[in-house]
Amino acid sequence: MSDEVLPSPSSLKNALTRLIRRKGLVNRSAAEALNVEWNRIVGPEIGRRSSARRIRDGVVEVVVTNSAAMEELRGYLHETVLQQMQTSLPESNIRAIRYVRGR
Repeated sequence: MSDEVLPSPSSLKNALTRLIRRKGLVNRSAAEALNVEWNRIVGPEIGRRSSARRIRDGVVEVVVTNSAAMEELRGYLHETVLQQMQTSLPESNIRAIRYVRGR
């Protein structure tokens, strides 16, 4: 039998939580999940030309790579997409979508 002291489960959990946060894995997973939901809502065509990056203060930031897609999203798709995002992610308290031009 060894005299080695094993860490408690709670200290292991805390250490793993700190490591995951420090490496950015929590944020990356949340961002990936957000973008998957975005693509489900907007469909493959718009999804190829845009990606949801993050939600900050209730505003979804979406990067759009094509000016035609930007106009389509800002125009007739905006209200429908916003309502679907709010319904799909109620815990995020989404109140708006901000579209930014990307490459």
